[in-house]
Amino acid sequence: MLLIAALLCAAGILEGWLYRAPAVVASSVLIALICLPLWALTSTIDAVKVLVLLAYLAAHQSGYLIGAFVGASRHDDR
Repeated sequence: MLLIAALLCAAGILEGWLYRAPAVVASSVLIALICLPLWALTSTIDAVKVLVLLAYLAAHQSGYLIGAFVGASRHDDR
């Protein structure tokens, strides 16, 4: 579980470095649309699964914020 969060954070950093906010919104929706049906097919969705999904989204979006902060000097229009 922690490895997935670390990979999502790294993907968020790359996304923040290269793209703007609509990209992280779209990828966050994609993460939710992938996780929820997979969990629903394999087991029931309970409070723990929802908290794990929120942790995944938080890792991804915090990575985006780090990447956007670091990459802000690269873009003139930010």
